[in-house]
Amino acid sequence: MKILIIHPPYKRDKLYIKPIKAMGVILPNLGLLYLAAVLENQNHIVKIIDGPALAVVKNYSYKNLTNDIKKFNPDVIGISASTSQIPLIDLVLNSIKYSDTTPQIFLGGTGISADTNIILNYPKINFGIIGEAEFAFMEIIKKLEQGKDIKESKGLVWKENNKVLFKYPDKINNLDSLPLPSWHLLDLKIYKPSVANYRKLPSVPLVTGRGCPYSCIFCSRSTEGLKYRAQSAERVVEEIENLVNNFKVKDIQFYDDIFTMDIDRVKKICQLIIEKNIKIMWTCRTRVDKVNVNILKLMKKAGCYQIAVGIESGSDRILKYMKKGITKEQIINFCKITKKVGIDTRAFFIFGFPTETKKEIKETIKFMLKLKLDVAQIMIFTPLPGTEAWKEAKKYGKIDETDFSNFTYYPPNKIPFSSDELSEKELLQLYSQAYRKFYLRPSYLLNKLFKIRTIEDIKRNFIAFKGIISFKK
Repeated sequence: MKILIIHPPYKRDKLYIKPIKAMGVILPNLGLLYLAAVLENQNHIVKIIDGPALAVVKNYSYKNLTNDIKKFNPDVIGISASTSQIPLIDLVLNSIKYSDTTPQIFLGGTGISADTNIILNYPKINFGIIGEAEFAFMEIIKKLEQGKDIKESKGLVWKENNKVLFKYPDKINNLDSLPLPSWHLLDLKIYKPSVANYRKLPSVPLVTGRGCPYSCIFCSRSTEGLKYRAQSAERVVEEIENLVNNFKVKDIQFYDDIFTMDIDRVKKICQLIIEKNIKIMWTCRTRVDKVNVNILKLMKKAGCYQIAVGIESGSDRILKYMKKGITKEQIINFCKITKKVGIDTRAFFIFGFPTETKKEIKETIKFMLKLKLDVAQIMIFTPLPGTEAWKEAKKYGKIDETDFSNFTYYPPNKIPFSSDELSEKELLQLYSQAYRKFYLRPSYLLNKLFKIRTIEDIKRNFIAFKGIISFKK
């Protein structure tokens, strides 16, 4: 069968806020690459239209999408949309020319996994797919090919008498059973991470583990769940070698929620990289309580130059409220040992939690400056459907459910949650002040200057500086 997978293009009037657009963050959708790989292994012809990247780099429009759909003439169309991309679904549907031979249309992505009822808003969509879709979708496609009824299939969402029914798919416990991602379906030259998150190009993300057992109230686990599962060290290194040897990749970002959840696995990954003399630079994400000096030293030797962690707040009360499960003491210790080993620290912060006061956000800013971080990334609290934070937000403020395109963690034209404690104006002022205070300190700028080693370093820092000064005081 011919299967077209569409990641909806951005509308031309809603790309990024100015600083984010200036930094040109364009990441491939790794989930679609795994999905495509499973389908290609079953001899299906697969095409991916990665709309966000194409819209930014090549001015790709919905007119282009209409032409591409017509030209490819698929048997099945899969639309993958996150919560913030829900408003784009209608635009994709309007790009399809309907007839007696109209393909079956499926809606997947985190948006429908969090709220299956959204499928009721789109009569032209035949079915939905929830959870980890790779093998579930493959089995559904098999049934379609054989002319069988696909209802009751695992992972499927369907409609009956204006009601939504669904069956959860099985979790993929053996992630090594997934084929290598179909990188050949994308033009890797158009992708680029945040300027703060790479050193050389081409640079791509990898996810080697799924599931998170922790209880942060703002995090959506609708797709991957609580149980942690990971690829073997050998499989991880196989993916790295594939990228380095076949796609000339020089830099990888491991986007696992907690890359160092299994210290022994990370140790083996690092040892294999060193033993095989693989020339790769990399970053990862973890928790401040999931590393030690010994593993950090080995990671650095294997090419790791930056670790990202979610600090979120400098207020003890807010850390407890969000159920982060870490203390300020652990945060300080993490920053000390990474600095000692020589690995850069990148930290995420969230402003505007329900019940959070102006005083507590200022406490976070003060804490952020104290830590001597290399990169600070600040986000605006976003109550995602299906999370505990969604319920808390309704209890202590109002959620704007009229436009899900605002659910991005970054300040678009309007923030999605109005707190009883802070006005939108006050929150955005604190957001801008924090960025300027952190990045425009003379000591920080001098430190960055001394770290410049290549022309690429100069380019990255110049782009980042332009983005920061664009924030209003």
